[in-house]
Amino acid sequence: MDELLAKERRARLAAERRLEQKEAELMAANRRLGQHSRDLTLEIGATRRKVAAIEDEKKDVLNRLGHAVEKMQVVESQLWKALEAMRDGFAMFGEDGRLEVANHAFRNIFDDLEMVRTGVGYRTLITLMATEGLVDLGQETPHEWISRIGDLWMSDPFEPQTLKMWNGRFLKLQNQRTADGAVVCLVVDMTDLMRMWAAVHELPDGFVLYDAEDRLVMCNDRYRKFYHRSAESMVPGAQFEDIIRYGLDHNQYPEAIGREEAWLAERLAHHQKPENVLEQRLEGGRWVRVFEKQTSDGGRVGLRVDITALKETQKDLESAMERAEAANRAKSSFLANMSHEIRTPMNGVVGMTELLMDTGLTSEQRLYTETIRNSGEALLAIINDVLDYSKIEADKLELRPEEFDFERLLNEVIMLLQPSAKDKGVALRVDYDLFLPTCFVGDGPRLRQVLTNLIGNAVKFTLEGSVTIRVVGIEAGPQTALHVTVEDTGIGIPKEKIDHIFGEFNQVEEERNRQFEGTGLGLAITKRLVELMEGNIWVDSVEGKGSCFGFRVSLPTAAEAENTVGLVELDVGRAVIVDSNSHTRSILSRRLQIWGVESQSYATINALDLNTVDADVLFLSDGQDSASSVQMAKRIRAQGFAHPIIAFSENADQISQDGAALFHALLPVPAPRGDVLEALKRIEQGPVTIPLRERSEPEPEADQPIEQTPEPEALASAEQVQDTPDPAEEAPSKTLDVLLAEDNKTNQLVFSKMVKAMPITLRVANNGEEAVAAYQEQRPDLIFMDISMPRMDGKEATQKIRELEGDGSRTPIIAVTAHALVGDREAIMSAGLDDHITKPVRKDSIAGMIDKWAQDHSGERKNAGLSSVESSGE
Repeated sequence: MDELLAKERRARLAAERRLEQKEAELMAANRRLGQHSRDLTLEIGATRRKVAAIEDEKKDVLNRLGHAVEKMQVVESQLWKALEAMRDGFAMFGEDGRLEVANHAFRNIFDDLEMVRTGVGYRTLITLMATEGLVDLGQETPHEWISRIGDLWMSDPFEPQTLKMWNGRFLKLQNQRTADGAVVCLVVDMTDLMRMWAAVHELPDGFVLYDAEDRLVMCNDRYRKFYHRSAESMVPGAQFEDIIRYGLDHNQYPEAIGREEAWLAERLAHHQKPENVLEQRLEGGRWVRVFEKQTSDGGRVGLRVDITALKETQKDLESAMERAEAANRAKSSFLANMSHEIRTPMNGVVGMTELLMDTGLTSEQRLYTETIRNSGEALLAIINDVLDYSKIEADKLELRPEEFDFERLLNEVIMLLQPSAKDKGVALRVDYDLFLPTCFVGDGPRLRQVLTNLIGNAVKFTLEGSVTIRVVGIEAGPQTALHVTVEDTGIGIPKEKIDHIFGEFNQVEEERNRQFEGTGLGLAITKRLVELMEGNIWVDSVEGKGSCFGFRVSLPTAAEAENTVGLVELDVGRAVIVDSNSHTRSILSRRLQIWGVESQSYATINALDLNTVDADVLFLSDGQDSASSVQMAKRIRAQGFAHPIIAFSENADQISQDGAALFHALLPVPAPRGDVLEALKRIEQGPVTIPLRERSEPEPEADQPIEQTPEPEALASAEQVQDTPDPAEEAPSKTLDVLLAEDNKTNQLVFSKMVKAMPITLRVANNGEEAVAAYQEQRPDLIFMDISMPRMDGKEATQKIRELEGDGSRTPIIAVTAHALVGDREAIMSAGLDDHITKPVRKDSIAGMIDKWAQDHSGERKNAGLSSVESSGE
């Protein structure tokens, strides 16, 4: 029993041990299960998190996909709208050749036929075009056209085709196969381009277009015809240089034969310029003008214009120009010869008349002599007008700028025209701006000519009243803009003739009723001279009341031209002005005010109370009556006025010595402000006489004999020309040895008579050879040389004399010539001469030259003692 119990106990203990072991195993399994559970829980959590993340990503992807789809739909919509809006047709065919998509422009080609829809085949479409008359088949049958266009479907790449439609439109068909075998079809409307291309083909000129790589894009038939030898090379894509070389190989360019490579280099250099114009000679005498210009995309467009007819015309024009130049040279030569031939005898006429005026003449003889002189001067004026117009017409008149005194020049012109104005009772007045400089740089002689023409015309066409010259200006730095007007109270100009007044040979009067003489060239010459000075001229006029001519020129102010008229100190404080002309009184009063002199003005001497007048000087004008100034001066002196009297007189040369003694100064009318100022400055120094000109001798009685002069034929040699003067006529001393070279006996006589009262010894040579021989025999102090002489002319004689002088001192040689055309003076000076006077010569011009060029043996200027000889106003 115990054994059973022990056995049972042992069994129970073994069971307990097994139970404990199982429990331990169970606990270990539980622990493992718990760990696995924990691991699984973590894994599930991670998986859940991953699933959540994937869900989020899925949602994001779906969201983005939705946006992408929306965008694709928008893009597709916009793309389709764009395709629909395209002016060109667009279609896409599948690999099987069936239509998948087409825009409205493409469908419109088929007039919206119902059959043109998705799925229709390409060949079906071209069959519809041919059978429905949608396309112009030209010379082909529908079957031929369908077969030709259909075969193009299989070609790769497609060759573009231009189709002419039934309504005249041109469509360019372009197909492009994609990688998957589908075909994109583009139909472009080429109507405008084809019309333009047709117009280019119709151009009479050659047209060519190259791309940026200098490859030919297109050229018209005219271009090919110009370069027909190179036409075969003119295919699209051909390089410009290759086409040119092809032409060189086929003698396309005659001018390149023998120098092909050099010509090619020049042509390529021209071709590379952004813009190129050149003339090119082709075979058969044909000429083209090449125009080439770079386009905005780097290409180059060109034109070839046939100028063969223009070249022939140009050749004819050149021939005509040569004939015209020959005719012009002949005209110039004719004018020069005529000038010489006319001036030579006119030298005798005018010169002898001038000499005759210095002799004792009766009143009737003096009238005749003055008529001859005036007629001669008028003829010379006409000759000068014709010569000046010829110079201007040939554009050969050149300006010679130099310093000159404009106010003095103006007054010299006034003095020249004063006698004519006085004879007509016309007053000449000058109003020169007091603050304006007087010295400028310009062509003084040409300005003198302008003033002489304008003022001379004003005097000529004014029967009564006055002529007023006003000079104002604006200084702008070194330049002064001069504004000159000439106002008259003459006959005026009809309104319909004002526009033509500056034309050649135009006259204000009718030809049948001419009262005033003239060539009608004066104003034309004046206008051209002002324009040469870069100025302008104008006229305002009222018929029957008068005219106002004006001109404006801009001149540099001379370096010594500072206006100092307002910077003087005078001992004169008060002045009285007596002048019947209010304008003259006003001008003088303003001048005196500038100089610090107070003035009172009166129209007549009767308005002045001489007993109460308080003045340091009295200005007195005699108006038009030369005797009245002396009479008024005597009356003034008789009333006890002891202060200086300055008289303005147009007849100062006719006032006697006793009459002149009544005045402190005698001034011309109008008087330069410098002369008035000088007279005021010298009041404390006693009387000063500034006459208009030298006083002339009293006229002889009617029965006074006339001095006789020898005939020209009596002067056979130099010895015969030299008169033996009377002791009373002989100059005090003849210190200058003067040689005259002149072949004309009359001119020899005129010259000798003009200089016989001058302190010179005159020798005469009949030609250039004699002049050279006379120089070698005894070197003169001064030579007057005629230019046109037989055997040896003046220029050659001068050159011979210069050779004889060598490096020694130079003898002044003065040209005395009848040549007055432009270029004559330059030609004369280039021959070695020093100065120039033009025939007919005047006594004052001869005296001026002697004073200017007289030199002693040491080469220094000396006084030739000619102060008593009438000068030219220098």
